[in-house]
Amino acid sequence: MLSQMVVNGVAIGLVYIVLATGLVLILSVTRILYIAYGSLYMIGAFTLWSGIALLQLPFLLSLLIATSVTTLLASASYHILFRHVLRRPKPLLAVVVGAVALMMVLDQAGILIFGSVPRGLSPLISGTVDIFGASISLEKLFIMATALVIAACLFYVYEKTDIGRIMRAVAFNAETASLQGINTNVVNLVTLGIGGALAGIAGGVMAPAYGVFPAMGGNIILFIMLVVMLGGMDSMAGAVLAGLICGVTQSVGQFFFGGLSQALVFAVIGVIIYFRPGGLLGSGVQLEV
Repeated sequence: MLSQMVVNGVAIGLVYIVLATGLVLILSVTRILYIAYGSLYMIGAFTLWSGIALLQLPFLLSLLIATSVTTLLASASYHILFRHVLRRPKPLLAVVVGAVALMMVLDQAGILIFGSVPRGLSPLISGTVDIFGASISLEKLFIMATALVIAACLFYVYEKTDIGRIMRAVAFNAETASLQGINTNVVNLVTLGIGGALAGIAGGVMAPAYGVFPAMGGNIILFIMLVVMLGGMDSMAGAVLAGLICGVTQSVGQFFFGGLSQALVFAVIGVIIYFRPGGLLGSGVQLEV
């Protein structure tokens, strides 16, 4: 029974990791509190559903389209809105207001385009396997494998490639990076695009297993922000650790406490943040007010 709860917790925790690392990337590099991130997750899920259910497209092609849509939306939001807001002397309040407005626009657009009725998809893969004595569906195993690959690719890009080194330089000090010839606007644009892609992928891979509904973005963003706070708002490794902790805690809490499992997760996060205000592995992100 314990192994079943742990495996289920790791499965959902890996999806939290994909979303949390994307939000950490956006926050640490661009200093944008991207509250509309959950809306991109919802749009990615609905786009994948539309591709499969309405257009009869294969899953991978539908996932590619969903990822492209959320990438373009995130990049466009920076080009149209946030690059202008960040020029203000103390942009935090304007960024938050802009992000909330963007979230409301995307949520309403999603309802107008896709409707307000929850949707479902047939399982992509049927069958189960046993892992450490726990039974897990092949569909959830596919979600876990996809999340692992995406997280590993993101870490490789951030730590080992030139664009990753440039992102880290901008995250460390954007003004100094610009003096070295780095175009911070381009870096921020690419960063938002990568974050949007991660939200679309997460929404797409979750849609067949957990369904699609209009409020899914609002439900997930608050939880992911707590995951980011737990791990550290500037730590990718912290996002991984926090995602696993929250996923397993939620799974165990669901078994013992039912609907109060969310309260258990919040309590665990609150206790840890009380003793570690910067998060488990974070050093602290300074946002100008």
